[in-house]
Amino acid sequence: MKISAMMAAALVLVGGLGGGMQQASGPLHGAGGEVTFALEATPGNDVARGTHHLQLRCDGDVEASARLHVPNRATVTERRSADAESDCVVRLRAPRRADWVNEVMLEVRSAASGAVVHRATAYETGELGGRSFRLPAGDVEVRLSSSLLEAGEVGTALSVMSFNILHGGRLDEVHEHGFEQRNIAELLEFVRHEDPDVLFTVETYGTGDEIVEALNTARSDDKVFTGVQITREPGQAADEDNLWMFTHLPVEEVYPSVAGDHATSFNFGGARLGLPDGRHVHAFSMWLSHRGNAWSPVTRTAMENALGLETTSTEEELLDTDRVARLDMANEILDEHLPSIVQDDAPVIIAGDANALSPLDWSAPFADAPGHEGLTLEWPVMSEFREAGFADTYRHANPDAGRFPGRTWSAGFAYTYAPARIDYILTRGEDVRVLASSTRDRRLPEQRGSALDDIYPFYSDHAAVVSELLVRGTGAAPSGDYEVDEPVEPYDWPAAPDGVPVPPSELSATASNESSPAALAVDGDARTHWHSNYQLDPPPPLPHELTVDMGSVRSLTGLRYQPRINGFNGIVTEYTVEASTDGTTFTEVASGTWDRSQIPSNVELPGVEARYLRLVVHEAVGLFSSAAELTPYEVTKN
Repeated sequence: MKISAMMAAALVLVGGLGGGMQQASGPLHGAGGEVTFALEATPGNDVARGTHHLQLRCDGDVEASARLHVPNRATVTERRSADAESDCVVRLRAPRRADWVNEVMLEVRSAASGAVVHRATAYETGELGGRSFRLPAGDVEVRLSSSLLEAGEVGTALSVMSFNILHGGRLDEVHEHGFEQRNIAELLEFVRHEDPDVLFTVETYGTGDEIVEALNTARSDDKVFTGVQITREPGQAADEDNLWMFTHLPVEEVYPSVAGDHATSFNFGGARLGLPDGRHVHAFSMWLSHRGNAWSPVTRTAMENALGLETTSTEEELLDTDRVARLDMANEILDEHLPSIVQDDAPVIIAGDANALSPLDWSAPFADAPGHEGLTLEWPVMSEFREAGFADTYRHANPDAGRFPGRTWSAGFAYTYAPARIDYILTRGEDVRVLASSTRDRRLPEQRGSALDDIYPFYSDHAAVVSELLVRGTGAAPSGDYEVDEPVEPYDWPAAPDGVPVPPSELSATASNESSPAALAVDGDARTHWHSNYQLDPPPPLPHELTVDMGSVRSLTGLRYQPRINGFNGIVTEYTVEASTDGTTFTEVASGTWDRSQIPSNVELPGVEARYLRLVVHEAVGLFSSAAELTPYEVTKN
């Protein structure tokens, strides 16, 4: 979805000062708290002189309005007209001046929780509509920063992409799927389509030169991209070049390779990039260790909470996953390597795969967000970057972590129940503005529907992150359209099938192949699972079969499939169900598809009489098969 920068801001700049704005006409639904409007200057500038007319409009009605100006009326508090959660926009009529540009920044915050529910940075380009944001009931704060800038003194717009491309774009390298070269070709088309000003890649592994060629192919402008190989270890093989950076900006200096106790050029490094106005930015590519991964135990814990099970890990044990290796790396980068390179106050950009979750996503206001299940987690690694002055551009542009999880792991396989955002674009510097940020997690439309797309719906296990930035300085105001993520809705858990579940004590199971025993799929414990064989090289190809013996012939109503709760490999996406009374002759009784999800799915089996049920897996995530529980339901017995 593409909308304008100011539409993405859910901020509407309208007209000049000549027309009036509709004022709030009193409570429409009863008093619902207060709205405090506040005005100040944007960072590094003077506040725009003149009166600013603001409206908070929710569900089509004016909830509150104010007229602000500095210094006499910089803060106004008004009553809210509504008393429930609402979808809102802020309308602004700002002072105007010929040959000057409005720079406005908006922040909307819940006074009760302190959570920021919306942010925006926009530049006036005419009258535009806005995407709404979700505003909680109660007291709220609407903070506006406004300045007037000379038309040619706004800055340089930069589109920045962070992308872990998985084995150089060759996919999982486990199965003999035969799609390696096609995936690389489609990935290059995607990169050329996105055409960022600066692209940071992880797991580049021999594909760097092809990316440079792709970015320079069939251009309609005079931009020439160069590639900077960051990972340059002594004795390094040609295909071990983990980190790269690609840009059409002048590369003024490639920084010396990092060599520390915890981080080397395999993990961190960068270059100084020149800007059109003679200024520069420090740009760094980063990869932190996947050891002690956070996403698997977190999604397991969230699923355990959702299923009413005793949790395997405490919250402190979850946070300790960052301390296995990533925290030492982050601290060394922030305390030693970065200060030794950056000797001025120029903006800094760090982008890459941190393998770490964010405390901004897992704070108390979002404990009930989809997939969080009450968890609040102050993740250490990304806390260190925040304390070092870095802004998380995705979360800055999308502060509501419940509606915009920004998940990046694992786009090419399946997203976990607990959202995992582990890829980042971080910025530091007063002159950096975040205009928008979004993820990319689907192949280009013309690439969809193929056999490759059916197995891997994205080019990599990581989604790409794109942030639209502006570095203040010489240059015109940005006026482009920016892509934004669609808000997510709460998960829809299906009710259990009709009838009663067959007790686990009366079930047994066998499988066509296994690494984790088939019996674990019928043991009544969702924390264990059957998994197809992953120890053979290559693993056995699909289809795989899981057969359940119910001990006697039963009148069935349905079958409930609970995918594994600690990961995504093996989640079944296309299946048939066969039934038998004797274990020898099987008849197909159902078929269909399931989502790439850890949420359980049902199969209706009304009128089926069987002792044996066989799940035949035709397609599954990662080309493996797994099941935490496969539970038959039978007609209630009198």
